Amino acid sequence: MKPRQIALFLAFLLAVPVFGRSALAAASSLTAAKPSAVVETDLDTYENNEVLAFYQDGSYQVHSFQTKEALAKGLEQLSQDQQVLLVQPNYTYSEQEVSVNDAWFGKQWALSNDGTFQAPDQKSHFPVLDEILTQHFGWWDSSGNAATLQLRSTNNLSTAVAGIDVNVEEAWKRYNGGKRSVIVAMLDTGIDYTHEDLAGAIWVNEDEIPGNGIDDDGNGYIDDVHGWNFYDHTNQVYTGDEDSHGTHGAGTIAASSDNQIGISGIIPGERVKIMPVKALGGSDGSGTTASLIQAIHYAEANGASICNLSLSSSKNDRALYQAIAESNMLFIVAAGNDSANIDLSPTYPASYNLDNILSVANLCYDGALHHTSNYGASSVDLAAPGTHILSTTPGNRYSYMTGTSMAAPMVTAAAAMIYTQFDGITLADVKEILLASVKPLASLTGLVSTGGMLDIGAALAYDTSKLSGDNWTHPTEVPSTPTIEAQRQVQDGNLYLFFQDTGNDKALVRAANTSGEYTASAFTKGTIGSGFSFHAQRNAQFFNRKSVGYPFYARDHAGNKVTKMIPK
Repeated sequence: MKPRQIALFLAFLLAVPVFGRSALAAASSLTAAKPSAVVETDLDTYENNEVLAFYQDGSYQVHSFQTKEALAKGLEQLSQDQQVLLVQPNYTYSEQEVSVNDAWFGKQWALSNDGTFQAPDQKSHFPVLDEILTQHFGWWDSSGNAATLQLRSTNNLSTAVAGIDVNVEEAWKRYNGGKRSVIVAMLDTGIDYTHEDLAGAIWVNEDEIPGNGIDDDGNGYIDDVHGWNFYDHTNQVYTGDEDSHGTHGAGTIAASSDNQIGISGIIPGERVKIMPVKALGGSDGSGTTASLIQAIHYAEANGASICNLSLSSSKNDRALYQAIAESNMLFIVAAGNDSANIDLSPTYPASYNLDNILSVANLCYDGALHHTSNYGASSVDLAAPGTHILSTTPGNRYSYMTGTSMAAPMVTAAAAMIYTQFDGITLADVKEILLASVKPLASLTGLVSTGGMLDIGAALAYDTSKLSGDNWTHPTEVPSTPTIEAQRQVQDGNLYLFFQDTGNDKALVRAANTSGEYTASAFTKGTIGSGFSFHAQRNAQFFNRKSVGYPFYARDHAGNKVTKMIPK
């Protein structure tokens, strides 16, 4: 109702003695004659020219009129009817929509996609982050590479499709604020925990007294109030602009909602806290095996249950595998940005076959995988929005970033919401719910194992009585696999492929290659394809005669096998 309508209606109700009964019941007992009914006279408020009339005996009737002229005459007649108490429009009601007042929520297509989003250009109010950070120098997954972002901007001018989002508004309707708290560890660059839109979202070590130079809680780290920096080995988890990547991911998960500034994080309320664990740093976003393993141990020892790993490498790091395998945390991992099928060309840690890993591909706003995103029907679990994602960056700023590093925090946020929503479920149950509740997309068939994208609304509506109750299996030993590195080189105008066996000490007994796409099992122990031998230096060289993709296969004496795909 308009304010005037409400006032008239309230005036009418206040004139009626209620004595504990409902307003309508009171109206039905009113018998005193009145000169005229309370009538809304603004014809434009009557939708479809329908009038709702309440009578002194408590009954009501809907009157419909063909024209505005007929409506005006009908209102006049009803106003003179001594039995009529109230005449008003027959208002239309709809389901209450969930909304937030954050200034830039409309640009967060990943949360609510109405089909109008347009890719930002150089004139955008927000920068497209152009840090020079690549996986060749560290664990970063190259989502911040300037040349890569330029390529994305020119090759990804697709049109947004309404409904290609994580269904967050439905999730917010269903979310009960959480029945338990959860800590999410961001193993990444650092996080600007002073950002205006991250207030209240950052984990605080309540057992540590800030700035006293003492390890108050006895965990081995002095003044680790907001986490620890394993890159510099200090308690400074925010060191400046090099921490853009981690700050961006934190905003996606838990930026303050409904605070009239910035963006909206996926998780509302106070139940979920982000633990900054800085394991990457410098101008190239590098990090070491040791820093990552220390970060994992620290996060779990200090209460984290879910870990976001927006990083990747082509290196099969056995020590990192062991650290993840022995952990009880759920790891949400970026699939990587090499446009590769990681069933054929593994990327780690996404390709580790571990129960406590969820691997995430980058979905564009048109419902297709971004052209840089890795994929794999076996190795990648689901897709989530990761293209032109607006989120927090250091210094109270906001920027767009693209990559599987942006997709992973979407799933991390969903995992945290599920874990807090359903009291008593395990992290294994959380993974099961996420995979079972995806929104199927034809564009993802054969590219991710579920064939679908993240749907947080469906996840929070999941019937937990259907859960299998299965627990994770933790491997007792690290699988030993041969590892072959490959690269293309041009010599004298000819293209060559070079291979190097960099794996375990067990000698290879079979190596083969062919064209097309073949997994290790498809090579049937090397009987498919053309066999070849590595030289004494454990390398091999091939002249590339065709513009096709080449899968290479290797198997050692223990029966361990691997493939490496060289795309066309």
